[in-house]
Amino acid sequence: MKNVIFFFSLILFIYGKDNPYINFQSFMNIQGGRIFNISLSQEQFGEQYNSTGTLYYFKNRKYVFDTPNQRISYNNDMITTINKSTKQIIFDKNVENDITVLDILSGTNDQLEIEDSILEKHGFRTSFNIRDWGIKGDIWTIPNTGEPKKIVLKIPGEGNIILNIISSEITTQINIPEIETSRYEIIDLRE
Repeated sequence: MKNVIFFFSLILFIYGKDNPYINFQSFMNIQGGRIFNISLSQEQFGEQYNSTGTLYYFKNRKYVFDTPNQRISYNNDMITTINKSTKQIIFDKNVENDITVLDILSGTNDQLEIEDSILEKHGFRTSFNIRDWGIKGDIWTIPNTGEPKKIVLKIPGEGNIILNIISSEITTQINIPEIETSRYEIIDLRE
């Protein structure tokens, strides 16, 4: 009987002392930035889109996703898309109440409802809802560190977004490679 009590106490100490989503938020808010190598798969209206790239996460509401074909920068509701193939730069503002996968990472969206966390073979799976959008999702994190490994968004009637985090690095300095854009067409959609 003592072995059973010790085992459950050990499990609670190792995995149960903090909320997995709180651990995730703590990981994302460690001083400095994060560099994630990710694969992104999006199924929308029966079409499948896949891409891989690097996500440079500075802090909530500031991040850059860089792929071989484009770079998307998000800085406090300002979106800059550099299309490397068509040599265009598009400036836009975020639509009010719009949500991105990266809003899940930043934890800044007040429509996010955190549900249950379940310890699975590869870490914690925390389910969430995005109120008023009908979107459900899950985030997988490493126990104790809160490091994210996968995010899935299920969008009713439209499809799914799956973000797999291949590797991550905590860094004090993020250096994003420069793109020569002097001959790029500029499209400004800001109002």
